[in-house]
Amino acid sequence: MGPPAGGRRFAGIVAQEIDLATGDMLGDRRMIFEGTSLGFTEGPHLYKRDGWYHLLVAEGGTERNHAVVMARSRSLFGPYEVHPDGPVLTAAGKQGVQLQRTGHGDLVETPTGETWMVYLCGRPLPVSDRCVLGRETAIQPMRWGEDGWLRTLDGDASPALIVEDGTASAAPEPRRERSVFDTATLPEAFQWLRTPDADRLFSLTARPGYLRLYGRETIGSYFTQSLVARRQQAFAYVAETLVTFEPRHFQQAAGLVCYYNSTKFHYLHVTADDDGRRVLQVLSAIPTPLGSSVITQPIAIDAGPIGLRVEVDHESLRFGYRSAGSSAWTWLADRFDASILSDEATLPGLPNFTGAFVGMACQDMSGAGEPADFSYFEYVEAGGG
Repeated sequence: MGPPAGGRRFAGIVAQEIDLATGDMLGDRRMIFEGTSLGFTEGPHLYKRDGWYHLLVAEGGTERNHAVVMARSRSLFGPYEVHPDGPVLTAAGKQGVQLQRTGHGDLVETPTGETWMVYLCGRPLPVSDRCVLGRETAIQPMRWGEDGWLRTLDGDASPALIVEDGTASAAPEPRRERSVFDTATLPEAFQWLRTPDADRLFSLTARPGYLRLYGRETIGSYFTQSLVARRQQAFAYVAETLVTFEPRHFQQAAGLVCYYNSTKFHYLHVTADDDGRRVLQVLSAIPTPLGSSVITQPIAIDAGPIGLRVEVDHESLRFGYRSAGSSAWTWLADRFDASILSDEATLPGLPNFTGAFVGMACQDMSGAGEPADFSYFEYVEAGGG
């Protein structure tokens, strides 16, 4: 299907009646709002208040020009008058605002009659200005003016980093989660890639008390990939796991991965060299215009379970390892750029806005499906992020 008339992918907001009993669409679609000069008009919400239909949309695209825009009409089908102040909420062009890319809002009303807006945003890292946490959800109180238009409390249309809800509460403790894989289903925080056929990727029963990943395609594959991970939810965190894996050749690998997508990741993995010796190395996919990968020099390691660890501190990432009987971590000399695992460091046309993940992966490109067993996964956040 080609682009709409005029070449615009986001050509405005249409309305059509729906039969609530059957879900069938009735009558014709009608254009009710073509949007403003910001463009990329999408995500409509419609509210009726004091005889006005208030249309709330996202505009500007899900980047730094993102905005919440409102218009109103006495008639459902318009014409709609755009808010006289411009966007109701935006961080566009506002230096020092910590919540950026604000848009895709929705309104809720409390039992006491207060109006709050929930919306999507991104929190950039302080140095690289990249959003490794992807799109997050924020909330702040709003107010209806005497002229019937919605505004932020101070009227400047800026996102608020800290809001008061009238209750006293302590700051939440940083997450500290340790999963030991002793249940029949994955812990809630974990996700896997692309398929409902999870049994082909992993098992929690093949070896009780372990997460068994079956070696599948390369870590860069767009198809069947054995990767189980949880979201990075803070700028600074530590994650570790213990893996039992004895690769027989270089096509087999398993380990700990910091992953955004198939074109940007840092992967500490156990594999075998050309002589069949077990080694440890890091493979990084870097989202340069042509795409590139970098691999560290292999480190020979003994047989048996091996602990793998990553420490992320904003833009900096480092890996460590230890044998199962050791209490001390050995840290790799290399430091890695954690900021590439972000929405902004991307190649044209690839999926975006998901944020970074950290987790476990296993490959066997020979097709034999050699498994790796992970006995636990721990994720601990540092404070302040």
